[in-house]
Amino acid sequence: MCILSSVGIIVATLLVAFNIWNKHRRVIQSSHPVCNTIMLFGIVVCLTAVFLLGLDGRFVTPDVYPIICQTRAWFLTLGFTLSFGAMFSKVWRVHRLTTKAKSDPKVRMKKVQPWKLYSMVSGLLSVDFIIMLAWQLQDPLQRRIEIFPLESPASLMDDVMIRPELEHCESQHNNVWLSVIYAYKGLVMIFGLFLGYETRSLKVKQINDSRYVGMSIYNVVILCLITAPVTMVIASQQDASFAFVSLAIVFCCFLSMALIFVPKVIEVIRHPKDKAESKYNPDVGISKEDEEKYQKLIRENEDLILLIAQKEDKIKLLKDRLAEKEAGKCNTLAPSSITQDTRDERI
Repeated sequence: MCILSSVGIIVATLLVAFNIWNKHRRVIQSSHPVCNTIMLFGIVVCLTAVFLLGLDGRFVTPDVYPIICQTRAWFLTLGFTLSFGAMFSKVWRVHRLTTKAKSDPKVRMKKVQPWKLYSMVSGLLSVDFIIMLAWQLQDPLQRRIEIFPLESPASLMDDVMIRPELEHCESQHNNVWLSVIYAYKGLVMIFGLFLGYETRSLKVKQINDSRYVGMSIYNVVILCLITAPVTMVIASQQDASFAFVSLAIVFCCFLSMALIFVPKVIEVIRHPKDKAESKYNPDVGISKEDEEKYQKLIRENEDLILLIAQKEDKIKLLKDRLAEKEAGKCNTLAPSSITQDTRDERI
């Protein structure tokens, strides 16, 4: 897990450099590079927490272990808020833009003020800081030992019994604090899931990667909703608990980086110059209302084509009938003319 986390930290660092180096490009500017950098910094903090999750009594002394517990909690909380908060602020602004555009079409042409995105992340961080500071001051995390039943040694020649012990990071009112954090984070994730669903088919020029951000939010929310209750159930199984939490963190981080940055990297590689990129930018598209109008025009066009084909068939049928009728008249006129000529000859 530490190797995977190290690879993720290196990738995130390279993406930060890529983000800063290409900040003048249209595809990067429209995705708000500073907001992406905040997300990458949060991913680095979350991946660093994997190293702290693996530390136990084999590596640190009992006196240092409570400090590791506190640092682990801070890293996980703040790292999640930085990464998820940056994505949440983007989806929130897209939803606000499309909602206002219905009443005022000029809103679509306005630029998104970056401070609005940063203020959203700052607000979420402030709530985290207040909760974590109150937790640390009122009821700090301590080292608690869970004692298991005696076990026989591997060798029957040893005249000893083994009592397994497991270290936990817990406070006196641990469930209360966890409930507060889970409730706060759960509300933010559910609201982010709702906004991602509402903006799933929307594209705005001001934030060109909103669809990929929404997909990333889906995956993060689903994995968090699965990981949190499972880790509480298997808390006494240290290897399974560590593996489950670490894999969830690593998978969420790698998936978020891939969804948001892989299209940008491909676009920059395909179009080294910004002029070529301006002609072709797959992230920028039409809005939901324009797409609905386009689909409506396509259906009307298909109906008109079908109606024209029916009219042409009807015209062809009428022409055939007129041709048959004219041919019939010619056949009836021919014998009468012969009979008239015969009568003239007799006269």
